[in-house]
Amino acid sequence: MRIALAAVLLLPFSSPAASLTGTVVDETGAYIAHAALDLDSGANKYQVHADDTGVYKFSNLSAGEYTLRVGSPGFKSRIVKPIRLTEREPNRLLDIPLDVGHEACGQPILLDRILLSPGETFGSLTGSVAPPRKGVEVTLICRTFTACKSTKTDFRGRFTFEMLSTGVYGLNYHRAGFYPDNATGYEYSVIAGWKSVYSSVRLEWCPHRNCDPKLRPPKQPVVCE
Repeated sequence: MRIALAAVLLLPFSSPAASLTGTVVDETGAYIAHAALDLDSGANKYQVHADDTGVYKFSNLSAGEYTLRVGSPGFKSRIVKPIRLTEREPNRLLDIPLDVGHEACGQPILLDRILLSPGETFGSLTGSVAPPRKGVEVTLICRTFTACKSTKTDFRGRFTFEMLSTGVYGLNYHRAGFYPDNATGYEYSVIAGWKSVYSSVRLEWCPHRNCDPKLRPPKQPVVCE
């Protein structure tokens, strides 16, 4: 009995196989079929394609950090890192949002979506103003054009809204010495579990400090290719 017990204790410990699974979706939550996914641990690389309903799965993985690349025709490719698979939580569920390959003319440009901590049920929205100015009041506009949050830019002209529900929003910008820039629609999308990073909004100086919107010169038309 003692010999058998000793033999069991000497058996090498093996970590359970890890997995990464989820669905590839667009910003509305609709699935994207047959997206290509490449997973890289630095030592090993794995490739799969999503099925007809956008579902993908990587099986028999070792615990560790991975980089995931996802692509599909008509959408911007996405790189997600680091993805951590641990022995405590070897099976990770992760839905991957892809954004259309081009923005509508004159719309804010989505620069990136950055994965937040596992289990995060809200999203966040970050952006900036140009020229960089501290103290620009940025107001988040929710449905029915209701102001639901506000913040101010830091010394680099950047701002962030945290703990936002999945959806689309508008933004208003106000600062003394600049013409106000008010939302005309819902141009910023947020997805739970991701930080949405948008391009800078250019603010326009008021001549002679007179910022009456009625005196604002007509904007130059946006030329789109």
